[in-house]
Amino acid sequence: MSVPPPRHPASSARMRVRRTRFLLAAFLRDPACLAARLAFLLGASYLFLPLDLIPDRIPILGHADEAMALLVGMIAARRLMPAEILAEAARRAAADIPSAPIGALLAFGQRLRYRARRTCRRRWESRRGHAHRDHALFDRLGYRWWWRLRAPFARHRPDGGAMPDGGAMIVIGGAARSGTTLLRHILARHPMIASGGETTVFLARISDPATLAARMGGAEAGWQAAEIASWQRSARSQAEFIARFAAAVRARAGKPVWAEKTPRNIARFAFVRRHFPHARLVHIVRDGRDAVCSLRETPFAKLDGADPASIAAAKRCALQWRDAVAAGLAWRAHPACHTLHYEDLIAAPEATLRRLMTFLGLPWDDALLRTDLLAEGGRDEILARGAIRDSSVGRWRRDLSPQAEAAIAPLVAPLLAAYGYDGASRSRIAGKAATSSASAAAPLAMLRGP
Repeated sequence: MSVPPPRHPASSARMRVRRTRFLLAAFLRDPACLAARLAFLLGASYLFLPLDLIPDRIPILGHADEAMALLVGMIAARRLMPAEILAEAARRAAADIPSAPIGALLAFGQRLRYRARRTCRRRWESRRGHAHRDHALFDRLGYRWWWRLRAPFARHRPDGGAMPDGGAMIVIGGAARSGTTLLRHILARHPMIASGGETTVFLARISDPATLAARMGGAEAGWQAAEIASWQRSARSQAEFIARFAAAVRARAGKPVWAEKTPRNIARFAFVRRHFPHARLVHIVRDGRDAVCSLRETPFAKLDGADPASIAAAKRCALQWRDAVAAGLAWRAHPACHTLHYEDLIAAPEATLRRLMTFLGLPWDDALLRTDLLAEGGRDEILARGAIRDSSVGRWRRDLSPQAEAAIAPLVAPLLAAYGYDGASRSRIAGKAATSSASAAAPLAMLRGP
């Protein structure tokens, strides 16, 4: 009895591959394999049944029943394959096999080269398709859900999920009409601080790219809405988008520090510290009664249809001031947060700003006190409105009726006392930046240009 010569390992492997490929094609297409298909589907149906013999919450073993059901289905399908199809598969697998190992090696190399080229081409085409699908998905979901969708992948990045460094950053917050815009314009005069309009990038809801570009100066300043939208799409989280935005602000302004002013930042200080631990926080506080008088005259005050001069409008404005200042009170003793009083800035600007510069770690510059230097954007809005006057301090005494003052007193009195405001005086307690009657009659000479 003659013993057949042993097959080369490469030939045996190729035979198994060819046989399996033929059987799979017959299993899917040949009508004679209907019983085999039904047997496999019966075993695979266990995956979709509510019955679970081994709970999935058990590590590793929890999926053993699903794997066993699939294995049983595959074995049953293999046993139910017709004999003629199995014979045909063996015949095709044995045909056209090179007799020499070199031939098998060359054939394997050619096939490997072909598959590598095909894989590269498909990946390239897939990336182009993914880019178009990403754009459509981003437009459908919006930036908030887009970042939530990508957040799990950001936490498992090779770098451990660390966000890009936001660089030198100053985040200004406070109640509306408390002097945040005044402080932003003053800081913009410093040669090292870049400061623009309210970007809202730290808030839970960010302004749309077109609005952001317009607030930063528009196309004339090099800001395009399409570019900002691309940053939102490519970012894995809000913090990563902020870091890119901040880097662009500093680069285009040619200054190493970015100061972002949005009053509602006061409620996002925890988010800022969590993602940008080196950022400096500035909370500016103003007498709540003065803030109420100013806020109720603005178009963005949330009055719910009430008359701006009514007591109901004053109470709604007082509630807005209370919520913002209460959020900042929790950061009063934090070493990364500096509390600045509007009255101090008006009465003693140089001393107040020097303390602020010391906290920020920036050198003092006399440009902070010069009103002839216009803020970024070509026009100082504060000077145009004539707001740098100490007549805005204590305006509640002449603009707030006794009935309105009594209505808002329970809302603002606790926080006024916490921040050192006298309930009956128009200045702060203990002589801190107390505004004398002489200074109340004249504009601030120190803030005049040379």
